[in-house]
This record gives sequence, C-alpha cells and structure tokens, in this order.
Amino acid sequence: MDGKHLPLSGPPRSSLKEAACRYFQTHCDWYTERYLVPAGGNILWARHRAVLQMVEEMELPRGSRILDLGCGAGFLSFDLAKRGYCGVGLDAAPAMIQRCKVQAAAQDASRLWHYQVGDVELLPFRDESFDAAICAGVIEYLPGDENVLREVARVLKPGGRFIICYTNKYGYTLSLFSLFQWFERIPGARKALSTIRRVLVGGKYGATPFNFRPRKHRPSVARRTVTQVGYQIVSDRYALFTLLPAPFCALASRLKLNLDDRLAALGRTPLRIFGSCYLVGCLKT
Repeated sequence: MDGKHLPLSGPPRSSLKEAACRYFQTHCDWYTERYLVPAGGNILWARHRAVLQMVEEMELPRGSRILDLGCGAGFLSFDLAKRGYCGVGLDAAPAMIQRCKVQAAAQDASRLWHYQVGDVELLPFRDESFDAAICAGVIEYLPGDENVLREVARVLKPGGRFIICYTNKYGYTLSLFSLFQWFERIPGARKALSTIRRVLVGGKYGATPFNFRPRKHRPSVARRTVTQVGYQIVSDRYALFTLLPAPFCALASRLKLNLDDRLAALGRTPLRIFGSCYLVGCLKT
C-alpha cells in the first residue's frame, strides 16, 4: 500500500482487515503482475499449485460447487474451471472482482464461475450451498480466525471439504519481512529496491508495497483452532522453500536455477516446518 508508512507494529487488529481491503483495491494491477511475472520466492504460485494438488486429492466429482474466498485476480478459479468445477469467487476489492469477470469471459470460465464483492466473515450465501471451499491468502488479513471458519462451516454441505492456507510463523522465506519494512522507511529505499527488482525480475511495479504487517500463524495453533470450531483435519502440507529469504530469493531469479522447485522436496522431511505457507485440508463433520 503506497502512502505514509504505518508504525512498524502494524495497524491495530481491528483495522487490519480494512487496511488489507484498501490495499488490494488500490494495488490490483501490482498483485496481478506477481502472477504474470513470477520470480523466485513467489508464494502466490507455490500456494496455487499446492491448493490444486489438495483439490485433486479430494477427488471431488466434476461439477462440484466450490467457494473461493479472497479470489483475487481469479487465477485459481480459472484452473478449477478447466478441471470441471463451478462456483463463486468472493473478494472484498471491487477492482479484483471486475478483473475476474473480464478474464473469466476471455477464458470461457464465466459459464461455470460467478464473481461478487463480499465479506468473508459474513458470507452472502445460504446454508449448506457449497461442496467445498478454499481460503488462500485471506486469514492473515483478518483480526481473528473463528468468524471465517464458522461462516465457511455454515455454507458447506455436510461432508464438505475446506482448504485453508496460513502464513507460517516459522517460514524461512518471509523471515526478514519486518526488517525490510523498517529499511523501507529510509528515504529513497523503496525506490531503489523497486528499480533493482524491475531490472532483475521484470515487470513495472517493483518492490512489494506493503506498509502493514499481516498476521502469521503457528501451525499447531492453526490446527487447534480448526478442530475447536468443529472441522476434522484430513491432510496438511507446507509450500514454498527457498535458499535465500525474500527479497533476495526474488532478486536471484535471473540465475534461472529453479531452486524453489528443487527445494520443494523439503516438504517431505522434518524441515517442512520452515515452509512459508501452511495448508490444512478439513472435513465438515
């Protein structure tokens, strides 16, 4: 989010959600570019691939109705449409929803997917109306966990499946996030970082313009909260392992070493706890 920097501690919990909504509305083009101009340490595509793998493991019948919470620019729903799934993409940023509609029409996904502006903590859907739900890149911008977990449980059919993604508190890739928030307060620092990124990675928007701090979750706490709300956990995994923390992993993209793909094998070892994203697959009981 461009403009004056908030204190390093981030906005109060009550305003985190509003700050995130404003951010994604204002930076819709920046966010979309992160998909179109991928770089090392790109959590968006790592999370995207992990979610699709978990959906495939669910073996949902074609035609199953899925709710994509915080659908962003719609890339996940487009890939779900190619697999024969239909559903609704919900996002709090009107700019994101407009982009989804345009791109869905261009990709012939609009016959299967509908997009609308809405609040993930107050879902505008009737009870038991979806076969599955996905919440990726959302819960870290909410003041707490339980509201969205309970709302998803309400709109899922009995036996419905739910995939939720958390930013891992122990994740190595994002371990320098707070340090770089401080560094970017130095006059000219953000401009310099943006110039370096454009030269080495490509695109036109430069360095990530966050000036507030999303929440991170301990995996053990995330699992406990999910089960307390009433879900049964059936699977979990970690995504995105990098040799260097961000933003250095992105700046090393020119080396074309494909290190992220090679390091993905860590997800099958005890070192998986250091993955940037923690994904939990749940069953509504």
